Amino acid sequence: MSERVANVIADQILGGGIDEGQRLPTEKEMMAEYGVARTTVREALRLLESRDLITIKPGVGGGPTAARPRYDSLGNTFKLFLQLEGATISDVIDVRLTLEPLVARQAAENASPSQLDEMQQALDSMRADPGDYENFQEQNALFQTTLYKAAGNAAFRIVMETLWLLVRDAEPTEHPLATRRAAIDAQQIILDALALGDPDAAGRAMSTFVTDSARYYRRWLSRVIAQPVHWQL
Repeated sequence: MSERVANVIADQILGGGIDEGQRLPTEKEMMAEYGVARTTVREALRLLESRDLITIKPGVGGGPTAARPRYDSLGNTFKLFLQLEGATISDVIDVRLTLEPLVARQAAENASPSQLDEMQQALDSMRADPGDYENFQEQNALFQTTLYKAAGNAAFRIVMETLWLLVRDAEPTEHPLATRRAAIDAQQIILDALALGDPDAAGRAMSTFVTDSARYYRRWLSRVIAQPVHWQL
């Protein structure tokens, strides 16, 4: 019964009937609405919280609030299964080598002018001061996630953002300045192909970029990427 109540509430949150940040009804109101006991409502809320669909604030003025799962949450779950199978970050890089050019090809066919502008602004910001590593990371993330959205395929976006985060989060130190500049230049070539709406050129440019990136990781971060993926809370 608690699963049924949780599924009903989840459908409302995911379907837009309940907005992110919106307070859910009180336990008493949910008991009346669903015709269940308080323990059933609490178990349903616990299930939703474990799936990052609500947050629960204790105390006076607290209670359940609608939330949206984050990609880092999915990535952490993914890490759990990768660790069970003994996978390494190098394995994740291999998957990206295959999928990234496909995503770039789709983005060349589907990217909107606003998405192209957003990616160009991200590159311009990184290029203006590549020594600002915090900004580089932030704008690089914006470029990557916007490209995944531009592909126009929700499944690709979810998979690629998760894989990209797994590799990024394994990085122990800042990348050298020369590496950052090379990445910016490579991403500009990708973006130019996207702007032309040329899937073949976009795929080739992305293949070159991820191949060079993989070569960098395997040369300079070989110990890191050879380690099994490690899940932790």
